[in-house]
Amino acid sequence: MVDTHSRGYLLLVRRMFWSGIVLFGLGLAAGWSERRHSANSWECDPTCRLTTSTGWEAVEIASLTAMVLGPALAVTAFLMIMLRRPRTRQDP
Repeated sequence: MVDTHSRGYLLLVRRMFWSGIVLFGLGLAAGWSERRHSANSWECDPTCRLTTSTGWEAVEIASLTAMVLGPALAVTAFLMIMLRRPRTRQDP
């Protein structure tokens, strides 16, 4: 069993929580840049249609992934702290 009251466990959970927050923020920033910086362009061969470059599509997928995984990581860390086992008593 893992000692949920050890300093290493608490440090790991704290890092998980803040990594989730940072990952979510980076996902929002990448998604904003993808939407804001005209990732779409018009391509007219026989007909005109709106296209997105492969690079911007990769940015969009990465930002969506970060916006899902970031909160999932933060919520998991929060639950790891809130639902940890009580300390065991040492019977003499």
